[in-house]
Amino acid sequence: MGNDWKNCELGDVIELKRGYDLPKTKRIKGGVPVVSSSGTSGEHNAIKVAAPGVVTGRYGTIGEVFYIEDDFWPLNTTLYVRDFKGNDPLYVYYLLKTIRYSDYTDKGAVPGINRNHIHKAKVKVPICPKYQRTLAINLFDLDKKVELNRQTNQTLELMAQALFKSWFVDFDPVFDNLLAKIDFKLENLASDLPAELLKNAQKRLHALQERALQQSCDLHALLAESQNNIHSHFPSEFEFSEQIGWIPKGWEETTIDELCRINPQSWTKKNAPKAVKYVDLANAKNGAIGEIANYTFDDAPSRARRILQPHDTIIGVVRPANRSFAYVNEEGLTGSTGFVVVRAKKENYRAFSYLALTNEDCIKEFTRIADGAAYPAIKPEDVAKAECVFSSDAILDKFEYTVGALMKKIAANEQQITPLISLRDTLLPKLISGELQIPDVVPA
Repeated sequence: MGNDWKNCELGDVIELKRGYDLPKTKRIKGGVPVVSSSGTSGEHNAIKVAAPGVVTGRYGTIGEVFYIEDDFWPLNTTLYVRDFKGNDPLYVYYLLKTIRYSDYTDKGAVPGINRNHIHKAKVKVPICPKYQRTLAINLFDLDKKVELNRQTNQTLELMAQALFKSWFVDFDPVFDNLLAKIDFKLENLASDLPAELLKNAQKRLHALQERALQQSCDLHALLAESQNNIHSHFPSEFEFSEQIGWIPKGWEETTIDELCRINPQSWTKKNAPKAVKYVDLANAKNGAIGEIANYTFDDAPSRARRILQPHDTIIGVVRPANRSFAYVNEEGLTGSTGFVVVRAKKENYRAFSYLALTNEDCIKEFTRIADGAAYPAIKPEDVAKAECVFSSDAILDKFEYTVGALMKKIAANEQQITPLISLRDTLLPKLISGELQIPDVVPA
């Protein structure tokens, strides 16, 4: 039958081999993925292993497994499958994800995996490669759905960041109004316009001219619709701020704590719940919350104290360059005290404050001011006093309306991701071990 199984050692199913040295100084860009124990970590112009490939960590990050769909170069910190011995590569990928690597880790100062030891791992596998493939595809389809939602969310996040930069960093609508007022002719600009503003006006005019060319319209027509909707809320002049330089006329320099409350709520012995859904620093990355751990309050980590609400921004204080930040989309979460929780005082400050604190310039500034050699960290007051510009409630209403819609789409996708991951993690050990079987597949 297609779903007959056998008990054997891992070495009977595959042969693992150590990867190859390739210092960063010797890598040449060429589109070939360089795979380390933590995944793809660069590129090279030479191929060591033909795809498909399966790679796991030998030293460094232990227990992660990667399915590589392009020809690649596995580094010497990895073990890769040299010989699949007739077994399906995708099935082997999921099989390796079920191995308890801690049982085969050296006890030295730098733990590592010995391939001869892990070859002795006891496994149960289907004999038929076609049946292996069918099992793997069921899991792969779930992973693809998760990945598609994550990619969509990354795109939506980039769109939100781009709009924030356009409105509140580059001040594009203000330059648009300025250029429209002078009939898009730079020679009509005031002769005393500062060089910085003149350069930015030239750059913006060039961008508008390209858009007008693409849309086969003139510059006035290009801005006509926007002027009625968005641009009418923006000024057409600038003024100088001693603190942050040139800003749109009538706007004010401010700090995040003027717009938001910092660490507004925490659990104590008096108000502690019976259970918490806990978010640690490691589970917030680049705007999204990953795995959520469920604990009784008594068994939860001592750092599980920050009360989170939907639309809060959380910023990890340790190593800001790691980008441990997220926008909260779920009810009833508890965050680590390693986060600074930022809660907008008004609804139209939500998206603005999140993007003001997580844009590239702000993260670089947090990284610069972080104290401590071993664990460089910022303080809650650093987040509170982060500088930004306040435009007007009308502009922030428009921004929240536009970006808030993107954030709602991100939240909806995240709500789909969680049950998909849960289903995959439930099915993985059951399918791979044979505890749960699918209809027989007749061997070809």
